[in-house]
Amino acid sequence: MTLAQPSFKTKYYHKKIGHLLRLERDRPAGIRNEPELVALDPLPGVTPSTKPPVRIFLGTEPAQHRAERIFVWSILQVRDPSRRYEIYLMKDLKGYDRLKWKTGFTAYRYAIPDMAGKTGRAIYNDVDQIYLTDPAEMFDMDMQGAGQMCITEKETAVMLLDCEKMAKIWHREDAQRGERHKFFRHRVQAIDGMWRQLPGVWNSRDHEYEPGVSKLLHYTTLQMQPWQPFPKVLKYKENPNGEIWFEMEKAADAAGFTLFTEENPSGSYRKLVEMYKTMHQEGSPDVGRPPEKTFSGKSLSEHVGPIAALIQETGTKTLLDYGSGKALYYAPYPGEAQDSRFKSQKEWGDTKVTCYDPGYEPFSGPVEPAYDGVICTDVLEHITEEDIPWVLDKLFHHARHFVYAVAACYPAKKLLPDGQNAHCTVLPPEWWREQLEAASRRNPGVKWQLCAQLKTKVGKGKSDRVFRG
Repeated sequence: MTLAQPSFKTKYYHKKIGHLLRLERDRPAGIRNEPELVALDPLPGVTPSTKPPVRIFLGTEPAQHRAERIFVWSILQVRDPSRRYEIYLMKDLKGYDRLKWKTGFTAYRYAIPDMAGKTGRAIYNDVDQIYLTDPAEMFDMDMQGAGQMCITEKETAVMLLDCEKMAKIWHREDAQRGERHKFFRHRVQAIDGMWRQLPGVWNSRDHEYEPGVSKLLHYTTLQMQPWQPFPKVLKYKENPNGEIWFEMEKAADAAGFTLFTEENPSGSYRKLVEMYKTMHQEGSPDVGRPPEKTFSGKSLSEHVGPIAALIQETGTKTLLDYGSGKALYYAPYPGEAQDSRFKSQKEWGDTKVTCYDPGYEPFSGPVEPAYDGVICTDVLEHITEEDIPWVLDKLFHHARHFVYAVAACYPAKKLLPDGQNAHCTVLPPEWWREQLEAASRRNPGVKWQLCAQLKTKVGKGKSDRVFRG
């Protein structure tokens, strides 16, 4: 396959005027100590392979959540069912100077040898790609003594790495302090035989794609990425191969696919829930907050009116409060004990509320399959980003008529015991809207309303952006 030499670059005229006039371009500091792992184990009933796991390190960022999901979905369609695949999401990592990076993940790739323990092989992929052939085929390729394989010495969006060899010349510290691509390329070029060419079929960029020939399709031209991750920044154009990506997304939606699930959440989510359980029981002694004032549920008060309107509109009689905390803003439902999980709220008439919270043992038990409505306030921003899709799926799954969700889009004043901000996922309203839209596609037929909360620039107030679907 002969590689064409078009320009895949994004120029100033591909960007929107509003973005060009922005003076501040800083990326927020990373919040993660290590990449989150998406593990694809051998399928049930299949004899596990004796070959090593296929390790893939994915450069990604929050705005690319749609691409991230379909990247993994594409691997699921072509994988060896007997083999384990480990996909590490390199996103918002701590300790990196990202000021001059083109993307939110530009130089993470050069830290892979260290992340991989300086041993074995690893594949690197940018998030804007889909596999059309099993990546194990590339992973097992004869590297002929090389430490790095990619289609050209400059094109590192897809790489096969020998981590033991590369760990001697690529160091995490160099990536963290902001060294550029040229620095790492020169390290490779200084050693004969360290680089070898990867066949072009493993990185078919945009119009280089050949049906039945290309093994990986790379939507490398930013202003032509079909899912349009940066609508405020770029003037998007149609991609001739965009339908391939959209068909994959439709299939993933139909299958209800998410990277993590309630049965298999991220490692970060598991740690958070255990932390929340402890805080419910012990409070936050370091700041003098007793248990009864920890996750009290009183923040529900500002949403009583909008929820009442939805209840009246839909004739709702049963309601699930997902992430209710201790539910201290409610009264017991008539005939129920004070500490019962069944509650009422006078503005909601005779609607019966069931409280659920995985971190509060009295309310952590099983719930009914379906309720007329599901509400989720002062919760979502406290959940790790990777787990938001399956949590939203759970809300929609339990709702007959509507879902009412609230997401704070600003950092909290409080810190968790491990030092991280209590708002684990701080992203713009548009990101949250896209998450609700995606959940709605996977769970059609349920109305939803999102209240995305922002801090006002003047004073200590909040402003709400409301989206409906």
